[in-house]
Amino acid sequence: MTCNLSVGFEIEGEGILPHQGNRALADAGIQGWHCKEDGSDGVDIEIMSCPMAFCQTAFNSLSDVCGVLETIGCTINVGCGLHIHIGNAPLKDNVTPEQYTKTSIAHFVRTSGGIHTDHADAFDATVIKDVALRYTRSASQPNGVNAMLSKSRRDDGNGNFNKWARLTSIPALEAANTIDELIAASSMGRSDYSRKYSAVNFKAWRNGTVEFRQHQGTIDAEKIWNWALFLSNLFTQTLETRVSSGTETIVHDTPSRAPFRAGGRVIDQYNLMRVAGGCTTRDIMMITGCSEGSVRRGATLIRDRLEANGFPRLAVIQHDQISNGHQYGDGTDLNGYEIALEVTVQGTGPKLLPENTIGNASIWAGVSDEQYGWWQARITALA
Repeated sequence: MTCNLSVGFEIEGEGILPHQGNRALADAGIQGWHCKEDGSDGVDIEIMSCPMAFCQTAFNSLSDVCGVLETIGCTINVGCGLHIHIGNAPLKDNVTPEQYTKTSIAHFVRTSGGIHTDHADAFDATVIKDVALRYTRSASQPNGVNAMLSKSRRDDGNGNFNKWARLTSIPALEAANTIDELIAASSMGRSDYSRKYSAVNFKAWRNGTVEFRQHQGTIDAEKIWNWALFLSNLFTQTLETRVSSGTETIVHDTPSRAPFRAGGRVIDQYNLMRVAGGCTTRDIMMITGCSEGSVRRGATLIRDRLEANGFPRLAVIQHDQISNGHQYGDGTDLNGYEIALEVTVQGTGPKLLPENTIGNASIWAGVSDEQYGWWQARITALA
């Protein structure tokens, strides 16, 4: 599945004023960017791009802007940040990243700052939640997001956090199932306005993006681009390997190991049932010592447990006496139960894939060897 994402850049700096930045960009013939004031302490200017996509045109534009900023004396202090906006919907299938970027820049110029949209439907909250959890859980790992950033921008989740971009707590993210609930999860006792000062800012959803605010300020185009690529890969990995689209039919194997604590008769019954054709009630009774009623209750318990693990109730099949080659009246203990080795599930909405098929949750999954090497060197330099 090809998923092209849009991206927006916000660069904070000091030492120059917005009118100086806008004039310098115009003199250099750079389009698709605008400089404005920023209310943060120590920040004199915020340089914002129109929405772009990951392509050579976007990288060239970013490089040109960073070159101009350096030339006219823009500098960075500890209060400056870099904010990356990832579109909350993919580009339409018939729109290439180059096409979108060039059209967006032209629209931005023609409409004096208008936003060009050529996107498909917005992502489900399941996708955004998974991206946010993978990002946030990595913060405590040796090569997670904290290690990728300067010490002033790190948040250890134990009360030590940077004031510009605080991580939302993992339990709060886990409990959220809608976009509104994700926005509420980031409150952490703060006002509605202050919720935007989150490492992953869900409030930006209202403007068509998810904003990542944790990175320190920089006018180094390579650092900005690689951080944006890293963030986009979080989305791509989740979309391609960790969630079902909710529309396709998916075949899942039922668990080969009984989903119960070791030592109970229900495990033996599970194993007897999970073979082609299943097992008769009489054989289960003989092997386990259970009564006929206990076998029925065990089958119900197994059906309930599989359902709790995401499998349909039809995964447990009940066979009558006729199915097992007997006559009605030969005895109800000659009926039987079978756990299907695999089941077909019709999607009803995006969901995380089952544990045995879901992709790697690591923030580095799907990252190219070149990008991985660049980031490991960067982590070493920031240590």
